[in-house]
Amino acid sequence: MSVSYTLKESFAGFRRNRSASLITVFTVSISLLLLGVFAIITMNFAGFVDQIRSRVDVEIFLSSDINDRQQEEMTDILSHIPGVDEVSFIDKEEAAEIFARDFGESFDDILENNPLPQSFRLTIREGYNNADSVQLIADRVERMQLVESVHYRKQLLQLIDRRARAFSYATLFIGIVLALSAVILVANTIRLTIYAKRHIIRTMKLVGATPMFIRLPFLIEGVAHGLVGGIIASLLIDIVFTFFIQPLSQDLLMNIGVSFSFYMMLVFGGAVLGLLGSLLSIGRFLKEALVQQ
Repeated sequence: MSVSYTLKESFAGFRRNRSASLITVFTVSISLLLLGVFAIITMNFAGFVDQIRSRVDVEIFLSSDINDRQQEEMTDILSHIPGVDEVSFIDKEEAAEIFARDFGESFDDILENNPLPQSFRLTIREGYNNADSVQLIADRVERMQLVESVHYRKQLLQLIDRRARAFSYATLFIGIVLALSAVILVANTIRLTIYAKRHIIRTMKLVGATPMFIRLPFLIEGVAHGLVGGIIASLLIDIVFTFFIQPLSQDLLMNIGVSFSFYMMLVFGGAVLGLLGSLLSIGRFLKEALVQQ
């Protein structure tokens, strides 16, 4: 198999179907650009959601005061519950300070005794800070002795879960549609190339050319469409990020970043989409070209 011939024929498709190739590269670029933007939004949205989740603690209020030994025993039990990252004990004095800080009033000015109960605060480990997992932790804690009640921001977690799930489904659907559009455009361009070379393909088949020798130029051409589209999309995203997204994120005090590996994945994704488009086209239209008279 001649490498020079294969490469020559691969890039000859760009010249033969210049308009179709430009349209394909443009479409792949736009598709990957939108995919990249959605990927950036999705990753940073996930990080933002994780920050909100990390602030949701579980408050455990006790039915009566406990001594140091009971405190150590309960701390040990709570810390071994799956999903619990840290256990903090809040005595009556600290509870009064928190109340005074949050509401601006002190019990010393109103009552002689401090009516606030002792409590524990649980910090939930990452991966468990969703509505279902925290509910399991709360149910387990409520069955413990000396526990009066368990409180956490249940409705907030449920709302976050619903919104995050809906956002994930929406971005997945949009990503699939954009990827399929790129694959179909590459397939149609390769189809035009196969049709233009149908007589040459039949001649090559008659003189004994192997199927791989015939197909390889079309595969490389499809990959080339995807690579060029991926490179253009990466450049466009870098421009958009540098001049628009990054200044906006700094104004909003948000840490939005795009790594070099992300651009490499985008270019690689373009090559994969181009290869899939080539395979889709070759599997059907190359056979038609070989049987046409």
